[in-house]
Amino acid sequence: MIDYLALALTHALILIAILRVFMRDDFDCEDRPGAEPEEAKPSRREARRARRAGGKARNA
Repeated sequence: MIDYLALALTHALILIAILRVFMRDDFDCEDRPGAEPEEAKPSRREARRARRAGGKARNA
């Protein structure tokens, strides 16, 4: 017999993952041909690490 709870749980997790991908701001973002790339902003994780380190930049 099929375990309906396990089937529903896996399908729900797949649906959540798909929705999170589609809701990203950079999902439907295209650059113009020949456009200069902008200055790379630090990711949220890097910014948080810099704040915790007292504003010292990380040498990576």
